Amino acid sequence: MQKIIKILMLLMLLVASKVKAAENETFWVLITKVPEQYVFPLEIEQNAIWVFKSIKALDKNLLIADDNDKVTLYYKGKIIKSIYKPQNRNDTEYWANIGAELLDLAFEKSAKAAKKDFEAIDIMMNEYVRNLDKDTKYYANVDEVDRPLHQINFADRRENENLWIKIGNFDKYTKDKIMKSLSENEDIKGVILDLRGSHGGQLATAIEVADLFLDEGIVVSVVGRNSNEVVYYNSADGDLSEGKPMVVLVDGDTASAAEVLAMALQEQGRAKIVGTKSFGKGIIQNLINLPNGGVLALSNATLYTPSGKKLSDVAIVPDICTFEMPEDKNIKNLLALPKDEICLAEARLNSDLEIKIANELLKM
Repeated sequence: MQKIIKILMLLMLLVASKVKAAENETFWVLITKVPEQYVFPLEIEQNAIWVFKSIKALDKNLLIADDNDKVTLYYKGKIIKSIYKPQNRNDTEYWANIGAELLDLAFEKSAKAAKKDFEAIDIMMNEYVRNLDKDTKYYANVDEVDRPLHQINFADRRENENLWIKIGNFDKYTKDKIMKSLSENEDIKGVILDLRGSHGGQLATAIEVADLFLDEGIVVSVVGRNSNEVVYYNSADGDLSEGKPMVVLVDGDTASAAEVLAMALQEQGRAKIVGTKSFGKGIIQNLINLPNGGVLALSNATLYTPSGKKLSDVAIVPDICTFEMPEDKNIKNLLALPKDEICLAEARLNSDLEIKIANELLKM
């Protein structure tokens, strides 16, 4: 019996050792990688302090105080440890070591924190990302990373004399599927591009799709952490649909790459937009795999519309707003209303009203 107990204790120590190693390595990645890649300039010291302060999520009695020359850990109002900051405030190794030491002390002092050892990084990460922008998120594992709300990546069908194309996610096959659909339906009168519920996908693909329908012009511009460096993405000459009228459907879940496409078609005067205000996710994210198995989706560039507006500030305001509109809404009366600049966001993935409106618009 004693032998079994000793083996179990040894196994627990080995597991705890691996957990502690993952915690320390995760601190290292956060302190070194985030300031290098984050969309906004971020001092290594400030970022490290945010990491340290996330310890309080383990136990409300734990507190990290940031003074000019030192970082202090408190428990129930009493000083546990004060650690002086490095002379070189960009000394990432020193900051990472401080973090590991503070976390060890927190576990040593707080029984409540120690019980959360196996999920400590998950708890602290959720606290840490609150200091960053609204789009940066933490996922406990890669399977939790945002996915489209549904499984349909692409679908098409005839709608009266028009072609309805549904894009749920922009991937490497999307452009070819659209080209095939257009070539098989050359006799159509118009195009309905349905982006409702689309969380986006590959930005490069969305730009390629915009190029299929635009005759030259800016699709989107991208600004990284250096605001003086702007990269413009333009469409080439040639509209594959030969100028046939277009309507794009959006809703409150239309985001990221899907918004880039819709906004480009709207601002370049190529399509009318029907639906509700979009999500407003005007950023590009880099997925950073963390040693504890989690994933940090870190914002590292900002998207701007063809007219130079920050996409996350404006989102898409549709030409025809369907916010809270019933399915039996009189379409002709709705089309007679002026554009609603305060149209709100709403999930309308399963509504047929927007498709009916699109068909009516294309008749006009």
